[in-house]
Amino acid sequence: MNQEELNIICGERLRKCIEEKNMKQKDVAAAAHFTEQYISNMVRGKCKLTTDAARTLSKVLDVRMEYLLCEDDYKTSFEESLTFMKKHGQITDCLCKILDCKGYSFHQDEYTESEKPYKVITIDSTEIECTPENELNKLIERKLYLADEQTNFALKHPDGRIIRISSEHFFALLDDIKKYIDYKLQMEFDDITKYRSKEDATDNNGNSILENYPRRRHI
Repeated sequence: MNQEELNIICGERLRKCIEEKNMKQKDVAAAAHFTEQYISNMVRGKCKLTTDAARTLSKVLDVRMEYLLCEDDYKTSFEESLTFMKKHGQITDCLCKILDCKGYSFHQDEYTESEKPYKVITIDSTEIECTPENELNKLIERKLYLADEQTNFALKHPDGRIIRISSEHFFALLDDIKKYIDYKLQMEFDDITKYRSKEDATDNNGNSILENYPRRRHI
């Protein structure tokens, strides 16, 4: 695909995003601080959609920059994360089915669709007691500065509550479930093996037949 063909495809994708946002090209131009002619040229594929322009437009249209540049097909960060989650393995699909059976559903809103990851901070009661009231905002700002940015998943509880969980914690949950399944299966295997060994080592009367045989040395 040459640059001219790519310009046309990117322009068409940009046009659809503008329509889905219920905006006019002049409104997008004003919000992005571009000229209306520049937006029109990009939409018609007359000029290249640059990385800088895509980054600015992604914020205006609430879509990923990579999507506008046709580098992938994930319109929002939520779609990208959800696709990755589905590729994480069959255990993910099983978990989704379990959540669905329990009445949970994946939820999308302005936070999950935001291009800017959210941050999670923890403040315990001791910190609050030791921090003057007028210093609490500074404490929060300091913790926010140090906190890692995280992709946000949201689950809707059957009673309507929204439960938010970071992608890091969600995938840690998947790993815990897989490890627990492996652990339980290994326990079942060990129990069956011990039962069969005991059954093989007894006669019809339930007496051990190993007592009549010399013990073997394990090398």
